[in-house]
Amino acid sequence: MNKTALVTGAASGMGRLVARRLAAAGHRVAALDVNEMGLAETARRSPNTGTYICDVSDPEAVTAAVAKARADLGPIDLLVHAAALCRVGSALGHDVSELHRVMAVNYLGTVNICQAVVPAMKEAGAGTVALFASLAGWLPSPGLAAYSASKFAVIGYTEVLAQELHGTGVRLVSICPPMVETPLLDGIRAVDPAVVAGQNGMSPEKVVDALEKAIADPKAPLFVFPGSARPLVLARRFVPDLLRRQVTRMVKPAV
Repeated sequence: MNKTALVTGAASGMGRLVARRLAAAGHRVAALDVNEMGLAETARRSPNTGTYICDVSDPEAVTAAVAKARADLGPIDLLVHAAALCRVGSALGHDVSELHRVMAVNYLGTVNICQAVVPAMKEAGAGTVALFASLAGWLPSPGLAAYSASKFAVIGYTEVLAQELHGTGVRLVSICPPMVETPLLDGIRAVDPAVVAGQNGMSPEKVVDALEKAIADPKAPLFVFPGSARPLVLARRFVPDLLRRQVTRMVKPAV
């Protein structure tokens, strides 16, 4: 295939799964994350995967990592941005420093990686950008004020970016899954299991299946809603008060 993909959040969860699938399909893969040991595990037995330690909230670090990846592996044809952080806390009692960190990683991290990667795609007139958002960016829930706010910001940024990239040859896809069984969800349960109201998450494999299908389909919509995300987003649009009351009844966080 001889194409280069850059994947953030590649040390675990869906980022790792995406990186491994792309490498198995023959891509040269630049795997980015802050977790050096996790990256090493992702790249184990994958000679076409290079690892780059990078905090996506640091614009200078992102610029340097992307430049190094290009020098090592060639022009980036596909960007999959999966890096994300979640902290549980009440809207009124959440430590503001944690709110800043979540926003810096989830929203500003998206801005940083797009600003480092997309201009070269735009200049070349080709490329695909896949951004992980979340159902939480469409449907907020008690205990997740920081995470939901950051994902609302990601969705707004994504829509503006799509408008600005129209006609450039660069495709943009944003996948917005419901809860997914990843280390991020494990972390939420560890702090306060009531935040997920006893619900199980979607399998990461099915989410990545949906992402791969969207990337392969030039007519795919900008926002992709796998699993239960689609009916919930429709309910949010057409019966928001009813859905809000249902969420409030179901989710009773301790925080």
